[in-house]
Amino acid sequence: MKKALLLITLISNITFGQEKKEEQKKVTDLKDDPSVQAAMIYNSLQRNEEIGGGTGAVRTYDLRYEGMQGTPYFIDEWLSGKLVFTNGDAGKKSHLLKYNTQTKELLMKRPQGDSIIVFPNQITAFTIIDASKNVSYPFIKVENLKADGGTVPVCFLMVLYKNKSSLLKYVSKNVLKANYQGGYSADRRYDSYVDNSQYFIRKFDNSLVKVKVKKSSVLDALEDKKAEIEAYIKKENLSFKNDFDIAKVLVYYDSL
Repeated sequence: MKKALLLITLISNITFGQEKKEEQKKVTDLKDDPSVQAAMIYNSLQRNEEIGGGTGAVRTYDLRYEGMQGTPYFIDEWLSGKLVFTNGDAGKKSHLLKYNTQTKELLMKRPQGDSIIVFPNQITAFTIIDASKNVSYPFIKVENLKADGGTVPVCFLMVLYKNKSSLLKYVSKNVLKANYQGGYSADRRYDSYVDNSQYFIRKFDNSLVKVKVKKSSVLDALEDKKAEIEAYIKKENLSFKNDFDIAKVLVYYDSL
C-alpha cells in the first residue's frame, strides 16, 4: 500500500513538474505571439486614461493616429536641375535636385546614392526641370524675406514672371497636426504637410511687396499705376482665381 502511494506521489510530482515547465515555456514564448508583439507596438503610442471609472487606474491605447501624410518637398522625386554659383557661373552639368519647402534646403543627390545639402552661400539660383511635363522651375535666392510668420534669413523664391517687374512665389509648407481628441475635434487622425505659399512682386526699384491672389491686394501693390491697372482688370475680366492673373497684370504694368 505504501509503495502504491509513493508511486502515485512520484507520478503527480513528475506531471506537475512537466506542467510547470510547459507553463514557463508558454510565458517565454509570448514574445513570439503576434498579439503580444502588437501590444508592444501599441505601448509606444500615445496613451490616454480611460474616462468613466474615475479611478485613472485603467489605461487604454489610442490607436487612431494614422501617421504623416504628404511631403515637405516642392516635388517629391529627384529631378534634373542646374545651379548658378555665386561667381555668376551657370554650371553646365546637371544634378539631381530636391527642394525642401519646410526647411528651405536644397538637396543634391550624389553619384554614390546619398545626398548632400547645397549651402546657400555657394549659389544664387537653381532650376529644377520636370522633363515629363516639359516644365522648368527657376528659383532665386532671397535673404531676409519678410514673410508671414517672421523674417526668413535665407530662402529661394520661384520665378513665375520676370521682366521689368517680377512675380515670385515663396513655396513653403507647414505641418498641420492631427486633431482627433475631444468632443469638438476635427477627427483628423494624421499629421500632414499643408501649403503655406506666399506671393511677392519685385518692382523696378528691387523692392519686394507681398501680395495675395486678390484684386485689391494687387492694386495696392501697384498703386503707382492703380487707375490704369484697375481699368485693365475690368477690361480683361480677371477673376484672380490663380496666380496666372497676377502675371497678366504685371505684363501690362511693365508695358506702361
